[in-house]
Amino acid sequence: MILPGRAHLGHILRYVGRPLALLFAWDVAVTAFWYFAHPRWTADFPALPITLLGSAIAVYLSFRNTTAYARWWEARTLWGAMVNASRTLAREAVTLLPERATGITVVHRQIAYVQALRLHLRRQVPWDELSPRLPPQEVARLKQVGNVPNAMHMATAELIAGARPDPILLASLTRTLSDISNAQGGMERIKNTPLPQQYATYPAIFTHGFCLLLPLSLVESLGLWTPLGSTVAGFLFLALLQIGNDMQNPFENLDDDVPLTTLTRAIEIDLRDMLGETHELKPVQPENGILF
Repeated sequence: MILPGRAHLGHILRYVGRPLALLFAWDVAVTAFWYFAHPRWTADFPALPITLLGSAIAVYLSFRNTTAYARWWEARTLWGAMVNASRTLAREAVTLLPERATGITVVHRQIAYVQALRLHLRRQVPWDELSPRLPPQEVARLKQVGNVPNAMHMATAELIAGARPDPILLASLTRTLSDISNAQGGMERIKNTPLPQQYATYPAIFTHGFCLLLPLSLVESLGLWTPLGSTVAGFLFLALLQIGNDMQNPFENLDDDVPLTTLTRAIEIDLRDMLGETHELKPVQPENGILF
């Protein structure tokens, strides 16, 4: 996640640098060709309705980006629910289960669970993270399952049920476990359900086509200033296109993603503090203005 106020020119140019460079080269080529070939074939070149095209594409990109941001915000909301549910589970397990040792084990398992969920959503291998946190036999068993965090969550529920808590407490713990399962299911839905193809492909086709037509419509009025004017206008559309591309997939471990590493580290710090454990964990710090 890019922190507010940390965007700078270098980051902006890297954001859409390659397509912007190609657009500038195209603008220069069109301008040069116009001046050298204009007397021979361009005297009757029709005016392009570029304003109408630009307005239509801007509206289309706005709708797509609104949908993409809704996915990003839902992902962040679900992780907020995961933070709250993790704290609730830790509090209930430690203070209300008959044996405190069982409650501490549940808390440690929840810490391992959120780390496994982070890696599961990013399609990364979790074993280096889980091996120090879980018994070797459980790690070996988890290597045989398709959904590692779900299997871990099931084992935690079995551990709680085996402690035979009071029925009222068991009902409360069951609700908390259900909240965790629902949050994970929502995250997996976002991860596994891409935007419809119309939102993924058509914006790129329309935007790039518009950028190709842009210097043709401006060169007669702007002359030698066409590369500058066309590139600046094209940058706005290319940036809108790239913003939507980045926001629609919030679990790809990229600059604009939901900061899963930061959130899981915060959960671990909170839960270890609730247990009264001493640790040297610190909140994740931004790297070049980006929080992962």
